[in-house]
Amino acid sequence: MRRNYYKSILLVLICMFCLFPKTASAAEQEKEYNLNKQNRITITREKSHAVTGQYTWLKYVPAEDGCLTIQMSSPEGSAENATGYIALYNSSKSSTLSSKSIFYNTEHQNNPFWYTFSFGLRKNQTYYIRVRGDNGVTVLGTFTKINDTSGISKTKAKSIKANKTKTGLIPAGISNTDWYKIKLPKQKRLRIYYQAKTTGSFKMTIYQGKNLIGSRNIYYTSGEKKIVLYQYSKTTKKKTGLKKGNYFVSIERSNSASSGYYKIKWN
Repeated sequence: MRRNYYKSILLVLICMFCLFPKTASAAEQEKEYNLNKQNRITITREKSHAVTGQYTWLKYVPAEDGCLTIQMSSPEGSAENATGYIALYNSSKSSTLSSKSIFYNTEHQNNPFWYTFSFGLRKNQTYYIRVRGDNGVTVLGTFTKINDTSGISKTKAKSIKANKTKTGLIPAGISNTDWYKIKLPKQKRLRIYYQAKTTGSFKMTIYQGKNLIGSRNIYYTSGEKKIVLYQYSKTTKKKTGLKKGNYFVSIERSNSASSGYYKIKWN
């Protein structure tokens, strides 16, 4: 009697496990790829967030300080443009190091702003790119090593000689300001040339000694941009060159969601 009773209990428990199978955790359902081992990854429509409700994670650990550029494209043979959102996360996937929803759309092939995104990274740190696709997408990751040549403060600003290029890195999740010193040998217009590969924007500020001259937000550029600085007289309405002397340029991220790298020179 007792043996038959225990057999009945066991049979009920087995049936309950059949009726209520173990549910996979979110981590088990989400797909993760390693960009260090495979830099081109295709997420099919069937595996996209729109179909599965799960994110795709792309892990990357840079061996050097530099910039990771993520380029989105429509999968080969696809009849539709890839759309969706990406975001940069820390090593535990618990905090965003960029905007939470960076929109991509491969329809705008003439404008890299819509499908190319750059993130400044520190060496040996673990990062994740989260992809939330509306449909299928191919992701290409390209890393560029950056030798930052900036100064860490105004008093330690790095001098830039005329027509010589300096490169700076703005890492994700880190608040740093890069400083440069320009010495004008005579009165003249100051032309500053820059390029930026960034997700978000940087803030460039120019000083004449301790005096603030002006500032500008700089965004992702496909080519070289120019800023021209001069003096303007409201009385004569004439434009003249800046006075001979030392000028300082600072570059920093505009907000906590910005990172990437830049190049700067002057003449």
